[in-house]
Parts: sequence; structure tokens; C-alpha cells
Amino acid sequence: MSKYLYSIVRCLPDPRTGEFVNVGAIAGDPRTGDWAVRRVSNTERIKRFAPNAAIDVTDRFIVRLTSQIAEAREALETSDSLPFDEQWLQRLHHDHRNIVQLSPPAPIVANHAEAALDIIFRHMIIDPASQQRPVTIRKSEVIEDLRKAYVDAQIPAHLLRPRSEVFIGDKLHSNVDIAIANGEVMQLAQGWSFRVTHLDRVITQVKAWGFALERLRIGDEARLVDTEGRLSSVARDVDLQIVIATPETSEQEAAYEEADQVFRMLHAGVHPVEDVAAVGARAAGLVRGIS
Repeated sequence: MSKYLYSIVRCLPDPRTGEFVNVGAIAGDPRTGDWAVRRVSNTERIKRFAPNAAIDVTDRFIVRLTSQIAEAREALETSDSLPFDEQWLQRLHHDHRNIVQLSPPAPIVANHAEAALDIIFRHMIIDPASQQRPVTIRKSEVIEDLRKAYVDAQIPAHLLRPRSEVFIGDKLHSNVDIAIANGEVMQLAQGWSFRVTHLDRVITQVKAWGFALERLRIGDEARLVDTEGRLSSVARDVDLQIVIATPETSEQEAAYEEADQVFRMLHAGVHPVEDVAAVGARAAGLVRGIS
């Protein structure tokens, strides 16, 4: 688990009275860029407390915040820069003193930003409707857990090659979430989430990724290129590990069964995200083998 920061978003119909109602929360880890925001699902209590004009103001604020976090998350896929730091949340608290106000940033321990919000909504914001919905876990959250597992396993930082590409033969290439390499790849690791809405997109991505990796397994020449342009060779029998956010609904189960056929074909180790430490431990053994 890691330390996250959070603020509760409040609506004050008349800021002069100081009376407020909690309408949502924001939580994130400034060190990794894992941020999330959530609005209460049960709005009846808010409507009894605040007029529509005040609710509209808070809704627009949360929508704008959600959009900013989504854009930052997409940017993080191609850049290591972290646009939202601890001071950013502090400024939000300081700058919003009218109808919308944020509680002072406070620490909370959780695995992900969404998990932090689950805790906040369970203990600080009473919202029964939101607690009944299926939990969504993003692929980026799975990859962050994978990164932490490597750190916990004390894999040297210079061996970690996140967001690399594997080029196979003359025409194929595929993204790799994290590789352990130093001139030669010791392990390839990929994260997938089956607790998402757009399952068709996940299956398409798994199949495209699997097609490229199948050529590697067959024996086509392959090389890995990391974000700094460093090259490493990839053997056909390279250790391949997959970490997944396991399915919960019948639709998610069906999608996973289809993807699992690809994983089996590639002779990959598959681990639920709750057991991600096993991937780090396996990598540690491989690294010790070359030292």
C-alpha cells in the first residue's frame, strides 16, 4: 500500500453560513500520477439541501476535474512528467472558497486512487448507491501495482524498462508494459484489466498483442527497445508474466476466458493483481541468476 492524499468536495449553497453537504472526493498519489475523482450517486440528500443552481456549480467543477485527470492520465502513457503534485491539491483547497470548497488535503493509505475513494465513501461520505456498483479497475492501476512489486522485490532501477516496444521480425512490433532487461531481456510483464466497461476493446488489444508475441515464441528474431532507445535481445523462451484484474461479472468472465486462450498459447504465467508480488519475486530470481 502507498500513501495517497485526498480532499472531500463540498457544496455550500450559502458560504456565509458555513453549512455544507459533501458531494464527492478526489484522491491521488503525487509520486505516480494516480488520481481519481468521484461524485456521490445518491443526489436526493443534496437536492434537499441545495438549490439546483448550486448543484450545477459543483457538478461542473467535478466534471472539469474528471476531464483534467483523464487528460493527465493519457499524457502519462507517453511521458514521465507528473502534472498534479501535492501543491496542486493544496491550491484547489485554497482557491475554492465559495459554493465549491475542498477539505484540507489529508493522507490516506490505499493500493489505488479508486481504492482510496472506496474508503472515503464508506467512512466519510454516506452514499449507498455508489457502494452497490461493480468496481472498475483500470489497466494503469494494474501496471502501477506491477511496478511497485518490482520495487518491493528490489529489482535494480536500471533494469526496469517500462513502456518498451518489442520488434519481431521485419514487420511486427508490440508494446510491453514493463521489461526486465540489460542487453538481454530476462522478463516481459504485461497488465490487463477485465473489470472495465469496454471489454471488446480489451479483447482486441489482447489478440493483437498475442499475435505479435506468438511470432516471438515460434522463433522469429526479436529485440526490445526501451524509451531511452536502448536495445536488448529477446529469446523465444523469455519469461512472460501477465497480471490481471480478475473479472467479476458474467460478461467479464466471458471476455477473460477468450483472452486466457491467448495467454495459454504463449505459455505465460498469469497472476491476479492480488498476487502481483509473485511476479516481482520471480524477476528477483532471474536477476540473481545473472549476477
